[in-house]
Amino acid sequence: MDLKSEIKDTFLYKNQKHSGFPSPANDYIENPININDLLIKRSSSTFLMRFKGNEMVYSGISDNAILVIDRSVKPKNNSIIVASIDGEFICRKILMGERKTLSTDCNKNKLLDIDKITDFEVLGTVTSSINIY
Repeated sequence: MDLKSEIKDTFLYKNQKHSGFPSPANDYIENPININDLLIKRSSSTFLMRFKGNEMVYSGISDNAILVIDRSVKPKNNSIIVASIDGEFICRKILMGERKTLSTDCNKNKLLDIDKITDFEVLGTVTSSINIY
């Protein structure tokens, strides 16, 4: 009698390709996240700018953040804007009350009266920011 024919392999599970139950999420495929769809509503009027400084830290904008700025969004009270003052870019919160002022959002809060600035232009409204850690 052949010895091999008498010995049965009791470890048949070694040849199986799966173990356990299939994942119920196998049929669910989520679309990948598209950052352009999330952050840019109107691409023709949107641009990006890097922010330097800590003046807007309480608004969630830290040093080296990337600002998403939309020129087509009209600023309203408490909007965060990017403006040009005497040819220099500045990111501040605009306060519209009896007079229009620009405000930092940090420990040493500073106000600028817009009416007293001779060369002032709003470039756009900040719609979101990306902080780099």
